[in-house]
Amino acid sequence: METNKIYQGDCLELMKQIEDKSIDLVLTDPPYNVQGQIFKFGKKEKRTKFKWDEGFKTNKDYIAWCYLWLEQIERITKDSILIWSKYSDASYFIEFLENKGWKHKAGIVWHKTNPMPQIRKKNYLMSYETLLWFVRDNKNYKFNFSTQKEMHNFFESSICMGKVRTKHPSQKPLGVTEWLIKNHSNEGDIVLDVFMGSGTTAVACKQLNRNFIGFEINPEYIKIANKRIEEVKQEAMQSEARHSSQA
Repeated sequence: METNKIYQGDCLELMKQIEDKSIDLVLTDPPYNVQGQIFKFGKKEKRTKFKWDEGFKTNKDYIAWCYLWLEQIERITKDSILIWSKYSDASYFIEFLENKGWKHKAGIVWHKTNPMPQIRKKNYLMSYETLLWFVRDNKNYKFNFSTQKEMHNFFESSICMGKVRTKHPSQKPLGVTEWLIKNHSNEGDIVLDVFMGSGTTAVACKQLNRNFIGFEINPEYIKIANKRIEEVKQEAMQSEARHSSQA
C-alpha cells in the first residue's frame, strides 16, 4: 500500500492489506455515535445526521463495531495508537487493547474554548474531548518530550472556524494534530488515519515530514482532503522558490 495517499473504502477491508506491525503511529478520530444531537453552526441550528452513525441501533452495536477496527489497528501498529473517544466509551477501548497486551499510557483532554452552545440549556456544554494513548512496548516507545510547560495532558484551542473550516462536522484543528504527531513520531515515520475525514492528519504529516496513509469512505471528504494536501504542496513550493531567489 502506497504512502502519502488517501484510499476510498471501508477501513475494515483496507486494513487487511497492511502487514503486521508496519505502521509507526495510528492517529484517528472515529465516529462517536452521536446521531440526533443538536448543534449550532453560526446562527443555524442543525440536528446531526451522520451517515456513519445510522447503522448503530444501540451503543452495544457501536462498541461491537469499534472492536472490529481496533482488532486490525492493534495488529498493524508497532509503536503507538492515539484514538479520539467519547469519555463514556473510553473504558471499552482501554479494556480491549490492554487485553491485547497494549499499555494505556495516558488520557489527554482537549478543551474547546468555543464549544457549540447548549441549545436546550438542560446540560453542560460539550467543551472537551478525550484522546487515548496506547503503546505496544511500555519500556520502548517514541515520545518527543519538549518542555515541562508544553507537555501537559490537557490543552486548549478553539474548534475550526472561518476559512479553515470544511464541510466535515468533526474536523480537528491542525495545530492540535501537529502537536500530537510531533510528540509521538519521528520524521520519515508512517502515520495511519483510518477515518481521515477532511484530511487534517495528512496535512499535518506533510508539514512535519512524516508519511501518511489515509482511509475514508466518503468521496466528498476525500476531495476536500486532497485539495488541502495540494495547497500545502503549493505553499511549500512557493516558499522554496522565495528562498532560492533570496539566496
